[in-house]
Parts: sequence; C-alpha cells; structure tokens
Amino acid sequence: MTDDITLRAPGPDEIRAFSDPLALAFSEEFAPGELDSYGALFELDRAINAFDGEQRVGAGGAYTFRLTVPGGGEVGAAGITAIGVIPSHRRRGILRRIMAWLHDQALERGEAVAVLWASEAAIYQRFGYGFGTLGSVFEADSARVAFREPVRPDGARIRIVDLDEGVRVFPTIYEEFRRATPGSLTRKPLKWSEQILTDAEWARGGNGPKYLALLEVDGEPRGYAVYRVKADWDERGPKSTLLVLELLAVDPESEQALWQWLFSMDLVGVVKAWRGPVPHPLQQWLVEPRRLGLIVGDGMWLRLLDVPAALEARGYSGRGALVLEVTDGLIEANAGRWQLSVPSSDRGGGVSVERTSAEPDLVLDVAALACVYLGALRFSDLARAGRVRECRPGALQTADVLFTADRAPWCSTVF
Repeated sequence: MTDDITLRAPGPDEIRAFSDPLALAFSEEFAPGELDSYGALFELDRAINAFDGEQRVGAGGAYTFRLTVPGGGEVGAAGITAIGVIPSHRRRGILRRIMAWLHDQALERGEAVAVLWASEAAIYQRFGYGFGTLGSVFEADSARVAFREPVRPDGARIRIVDLDEGVRVFPTIYEEFRRATPGSLTRKPLKWSEQILTDAEWARGGNGPKYLALLEVDGEPRGYAVYRVKADWDERGPKSTLLVLELLAVDPESEQALWQWLFSMDLVGVVKAWRGPVPHPLQQWLVEPRRLGLIVGDGMWLRLLDVPAALEARGYSGRGALVLEVTDGLIEANAGRWQLSVPSSDRGGGVSVERTSAEPDLVLDVAALACVYLGALRFSDLARAGRVRECRPGALQTADVLFTADRAPWCSTVF
C-alpha cells in the first residue's frame, strides 16, 4: 500500500464519478438510464471511493437492510455493494481498506451482519464471509415437464397486472413471505418501482419484455410471478424462452399453481429460472424432477460483524449450551470463546452469548459460523469438510439441533 492512497466519500451529486472505477473494474459500460435507476436507490452516505492523488481507483457502498433470521426475528444488515478496484491498482490493499471502512460503518450503525452477492467467492472469503444461503437455477423443456399432483385452488385466478398495480400489491405478498423466511431482506418502495417491477430497456439483457402476474384466491392476493419472455420461432414453430425472475406465494398451493401456469404457457419451449431456493419445491411437485436440470450453488454471502449480537438475535431449537471458540483475523472483538446459552425451547427470549474461559466445545472461524447462522449448512457438514473441530464428544449433534431452522434460508433480493 502506497502512502498516497486515501479514502473519501463522494459528494451528493457525484454518483457518476463514484461509479467510474466500477466500469473499469468490471470492464463494462453503464447503459443509458442505468445510473439514474442505480442512483435513485443508492445510499451515498454509505459510499466510499479510494483515490490515488485525484484519481478514483476504487469504490464500495452499502444498503441498509433488515435480515430475517431463524425464529422469525430480524437483525440489522449492511448490504455490501458496488465493490471494485481498477486493474492498475489491484493487489495493493485498497480493497481491504474499503471493506474495513464499510464494516466499521456498519458496526457504528448497530448492524450485526453484512451480506453481499459475490462476483468471485475467493475475494470475499478472505474477509470472513461464508455463504448464508444457497441458490439454484434451472432450464427445462416445458413440453417434458409434468406435475405429479396438479392443483386447482378454488376461487383462484391469475392475471397480468401493470406496474402501478404491481407496486401496490406485490410488496404485501413479499412482506408476508419475508417474515417467515430466513435470509430474506427488507425492500424499500423504490426497490420495487425502480428495479424489481419496472421494465427498463437496459435491464433486459436480450431476454425480452417483463411481465407481472398476480394470483388471487377469491379476490385476495396470494402470490406473484415476475418473468420475461424472449420470443423465438423457426421452421418448426414457436420456441420462446420464459425466464422467471421471481416467484413467491404465501402458501404452497398458490406457488404450485403459478408454476403450473408458467409451464403451460403457449408458444414457450423452455422455462428458465434464476436465484431459486434450495431445496426447490418443484423437485417434489414434478413427476420427473431431473428434467429441471437443477444446479445448486452459493447464494447470498454473509459476514458476522458482531458475533454475540448476531447469535442473540436468532431463534434456536430446543435448549442447551455451547462454548464456541471463534477465530477472526479482521475483527478482533469477535475472536475468542463465547458461551451460547439457550434456556428455553420456545424460540423466544432468554438467549445469551457471553465471553468465557471454559474449554471449547467447537472451534471454527467466523466464515464457517456464517455458513450455519441462517441454516444453509450444519456444523456436522462443516466438520466433515475440516472447517469445524469438535472438542467435546456430542457437541456437533448439540449444535446441529440448536441451530435447526424452521425452513431453509433463501434470499431473492439482489443488490
């Protein structure tokens, strides 16, 4: 690191200047209107640039979120975004300084965790991140997909709605889903109107126009699908591709009904989906689930910034106690031995996390702890991979039971 690298926050009218290093870092150009949409949501008071003299050579920012945790609680979360260093200035410690600045600011704001979507996992594992959720993608020939037990909810209808109705109705469905799903993030109204539901030309990526479908049962909104259709024909007829961007419902029957409707769409040959849950409910609903070609990978990455606050915020299954020895090479306050005490089995209050000198039950680093925090993995999964060391016989089983979540974590909000 050279002495002339400094960190400075961008001014109120500098969203374009702030973003200049990102275009170089990702070898991309911003499309017309893209920065306007980006700037409408961006929190400039949570942004920082790295300067070499007067040249902006790096950037980083964060969004303010609430993250749903197991047990139905929430924790403050910094959504790390817009991270990049220009090619000529990599390997000089600039990214480390930017990440430290963002983490320090999050701690000052009382946020116990940070989350992000990783361009490359290797980058962020160095900063203590583990995958907080898993994600899935699939691409299926719609003609070869059959549902094992098709549903036909009484009083249900699906209709295409415009942007105004979508902005008015979809957030209510999402919020009910979010409160019950670990890993889900709060969404501001502008997130819906400027990004999720609007159909900006620059955001299409060649995938066709965006459609908003609402499922109602007896007039009550129960689910929605946001999707694009890329029209395509050849000498044998239509073979359009339908890309599902987000499909959510407040009950399984409504969700299956939406999937059935999409797979039965006229003129569509292929149905694709991004950022799906793991496990995916279609694996249980289809006669031949292998025809999805489901691929599982990392989803949203998570970093525990304040270990005791994060652990006390979530619910647990049953009762018990564990002494966790946590290593953290970047945030000294997290390192050491912590006694987690869960005196009640009602997933309610009374959970405490305190420093202790007792012998540890389990030894792990802060990134491994992030992988079990929302329930993406179990301690025993990590132990088999050599990432958790059991010091007391039976401690792995105790930890697995305590950290059991009511449902698998999932995040469909990209930022």
